[in-house]
Amino acid sequence: MGTDAMRFGYSIPNNQGVEDPNDLVALAVTAEQRGFDSVWVAEHLFHSSYVAKRLGDRPYHEALTILTAVACATKTVRLGTSVLVLPWHDPARLGKTVATLDHLSLGRVDLGVGVATTKDEFENLGVAFTTRGRRTDEILGALQALWTQDTPQFKGEFYTYEGLKFSPKPLQSPYPPLLIGGASNAAHRRVARFGDGWHTLRQSPAQIATGIQKIRDLSQKSGRDPAPFKYSITLHFNANAKAPDAPVQDRTALTGTDDDIIDTIKAYEAAGLDEIVVGATTADVNRNIDAMSHVMERISPKL
Repeated sequence: MGTDAMRFGYSIPNNQGVEDPNDLVALAVTAEQRGFDSVWVAEHLFHSSYVAKRLGDRPYHEALTILTAVACATKTVRLGTSVLVLPWHDPARLGKTVATLDHLSLGRVDLGVGVATTKDEFENLGVAFTTRGRRTDEILGALQALWTQDTPQFKGEFYTYEGLKFSPKPLQSPYPPLLIGGASNAAHRRVARFGDGWHTLRQSPAQIATGIQKIRDLSQKSGRDPAPFKYSITLHFNANAKAPDAPVQDRTALTGTDDDIIDTIKAYEAAGLDEIVVGATTADVNRNIDAMSHVMERISPKL
């Protein structure tokens, strides 16, 4: 477990059907003003499966465009992705976009990445669903080459670079923290091989503790020191009078009374988490602001 106090991020609802993206930027500014350490956005490109059920005809705004606007409107909050779906991205274009954003924000980017499970979306994008794991690993290697080599030399199954300079390099050295998403064995191996941390969803404190131990063991076996790794999660937040259904070690959301939520956060902290990203999971701007106030005024001071 880290020695620092639990950090709090806020999940900006670019994935909840907010009509005006300027409202999302304003929420990020409010999160910074309220004392959050970071703001995060999610990514889907098409309204696929569960996204379509949630949004209907309402918009899902593009992750890095929102973070670019947020970078220009804020000063201190870190800018996270929870998560970008790497197999949908060309590494050179993504590498340039992220490096540019890192300079624009004066080095505040945390790049959360994953593989996604929306098969219909992969089909629409012309990316073979069965290659998503291999492609993700390769893109991570390609990004590292693009960001650290003056003239990147990289040869893979999907991408090959040689003989041309690539710039800008990111402001953060050697590059923005790569936070690997997912909770599968493959995801744990990916953290150990490429990651600077693990950023996951829908995992209980018990699952977090097990996952962190697996990542540490895998990292040590591969000759990497896991000590600097950061561990974070995005969780639904809903303070109410209804007691959580599950015992504290098995909870996967921040719900119930303030005391219930504090107990859940303490269980995550004991499991090894450094940061919890809370989200109100609604397009209602005022409900998002209320959730921010609740966390920073009623929950955080009691931890």
